[in-house]
Amino acid sequence: MKNQNDETLRQELRLAQLEIKMLREQLLKSVEDVQSARQELEQLSGKPKVCTAPTPSTPAAPARNVIVRLPQKKIAAGNGSARPIGRPRVLYVEDSEPNFRLMENILRDRPNADLVWAETGQKALDLVHEKTPNLVLLDLDLPDIHGSKLLETLQAEPATADTPVIVISADATASQIERMLSAGARNYLTKPFEIRRFLCMFDEILSPVPA
Repeated sequence: MKNQNDETLRQELRLAQLEIKMLREQLLKSVEDVQSARQELEQLSGKPKVCTAPTPSTPAAPARNVIVRLPQKKIAAGNGSARPIGRPRVLYVEDSEPNFRLMENILRDRPNADLVWAETGQKALDLVHEKTPNLVLLDLDLPDIHGSKLLETLQAEPATADTPVIVISADATASQIERMLSAGARNYLTKPFEIRRFLCMFDEILSPVPA
């Protein structure tokens, strides 16, 4: 019992640390957006540019296919024997490497998942047919197309129309949320999102996946 309680406490602590990290990343992005908007206004108004602190450099683009295989776990079958569960494949469409690494850490405790990264909408379209994911996590602010266009394409194709999509976006406007849900998204989370709520959605969609 003590070991079980200690493990539970460790998991709770790790989730809390991840949520703090998520808040920090979102705050840094907000500061960068404000600085960028300020510089654009100064250029338009002809005022001298105010020196600002340097912003973190954009991470290098990943390799063609980034697949993270999370640790395999076993669950008890109906007769009490241990059996491996199916390995779900999750496609995360997100142009930020820190956000992808954060998702990798969040899913560390979820059994047997393959996490695939697409940093652009076009790459996501390629990978969704190549890797046939069981779940798509979709950011809306992509460098080439808006995430809503990608969702529209996935819903229009018979091969991907039934693939569950969870939108994870900083856009918290009610109209955007309603629009994405009406367009076919299974759920919508706003950044920074509550990790426990996300894991509940994950488990509901992917547990169990047939082997």
